[in-house]
Amino acid sequence: MAAMTEPASPQPERAGLNTDLGLTIVRLAGDIGRLEPGSAAALRRGPLEGAGSAAFWQLMAKYETGHGGPALSRWAAIAQAIAILTPKGRGSVRRTAHDGRKPMGAALADANISDLRLARLLSSRGQMRRDLLVRTCRRLAASDPVQFNLRTLAKFVLYEDDERHAQAIARDYYRAVAKASVPQQGEAAR
Repeated sequence: MAAMTEPASPQPERAGLNTDLGLTIVRLAGDIGRLEPGSAAALRRGPLEGAGSAAFWQLMAKYETGHGGPALSRWAAIAQAIAILTPKGRGSVRRTAHDGRKPMGAALADANISDLRLARLLSSRGQMRRDLLVRTCRRLAASDPVQFNLRTLAKFVLYEDDERHAQAIARDYYRAVAKASVPQQGEAAR
């Protein structure tokens, strides 16, 4: 019996994106950061639980990201991950989880995500990839608020057949690990 697999990752035009993916992710992160606490909590719990989070459906309608199937579950994981990473609280002063200057791999290294967890995440596919990504974001958010380039996160989820995104995360992770292990100038002289 052949194993059931998900269809290939969507191409931008098939995913229903009406604009540049990077801009969409930055705006999505900003919109999630401005949600009321209850709506943000519903997104963190899971945008597709039951009938789904009203905030999730409103965001999907705003960004026209797809209308069902695998693309919908991919976008749900992206929205949930961003909501988890967005600091909790009230007010319009909350910051977004996006920082285009900080690579995702470096954020994972800074949070002491193990090599084994990273390898499992990067080699996973389909629903397992989305589940592991959400779990990893929960670990990241459990300590200090973390900001990193959410465009990488989105590409990793949306285009899982393109290994360049996983490779970029791994490269940035190991660069950060290597940089952290190099003794500072003052430490070497002691």
